[in-house]
Amino acid sequence: MATRNRKEVATAIPVWSWVAAVLGLILVAGSAGFMLYQHFAEDSTPPLVAIEVQSIVPSGDGYVVTIDVTNRGSEVASGLVIEGVLTEAATPVETSTITIDYVPSGSHRQAGLYFTRDPARYDLEIQPKGYVDP
Repeated sequence: MATRNRKEVATAIPVWSWVAAVLGLILVAGSAGFMLYQHFAEDSTPPLVAIEVQSIVPSGDGYVVTIDVTNRGSEVASGLVIEGVLTEAATPVETSTITIDYVPSGSHRQAGLYFTRDPARYDLEIQPKGYVDP
């Protein structure tokens, strides 16, 4: 028989389908391998949070201190609590806190702390207070 059966022709898998399947397999295997490499090869360090004051701006009846928060650790900081304290002669005058939901490793987040007093007239101390493992 020189002609193929119609059923055989209908069930033959085209070459482009095989190419797409092989490319998909390579991508999935490569992604899984990369994640395993990162998990086992890199040192795991807790979130290392660095905070930098960007600006102090009047806002309504108060002031907002904009900050840039950087996580230099290899783990994620979830629910990161940051506290800003205005002090005068080592006496706390006003406190403001903020919680940042999610700060991945190696990333930046910008936030603002609100104060009723002018932070430029006091000593301003900003520090991370705690986080939760996601």
